[in-house]
Amino acid sequence: MEHQIDWSATAAWIALAISIISPAITTILANRHQLKLRKLDIQEKHTDAYTSARSIAIENFISNVGKCLAYPELSSVEKCGEHFFQVYAYVPQSLWTSLDNLYETINNKRWAEARPLFNEISKSLACLLKEESPQFP
Repeated sequence: MEHQIDWSATAAWIALAISIISPAITTILANRHQLKLRKLDIQEKHTDAYTSARSIAIENFISNVGKCLAYPELSSVEKCGEHFFQVYAYVPQSLWTSLDNLYETINNKRWAEARPLFNEISKSLACLLKEESPQFP
């Protein structure tokens, strides 16, 4: 007795299996893609927020320290103090020593000595503003 295969039934079972598995695979692949897009979107928002905060801190620093050195009055010195230390979070550690020196000269009211330090720091900060935003892994 020979066993014959019913090819039409076999094809129907294969088509049924594919019709069940195919949407599941498509859904899994689409969800993975959407997850990657969402991660990139979150990363971009984080980068934008960081860049914006860095720009504001650096601009406030330059503006207020510049006013303090140009017009060393109590109100401008107070404004300088409010914005001075915010910039540390957004600059490389290589600038920290220069910032410390500038703060010390301002604190000791050595205005003539502080101006050239401020000019050099301002140039470095301007270069930082022109740099591209940091890339996160």
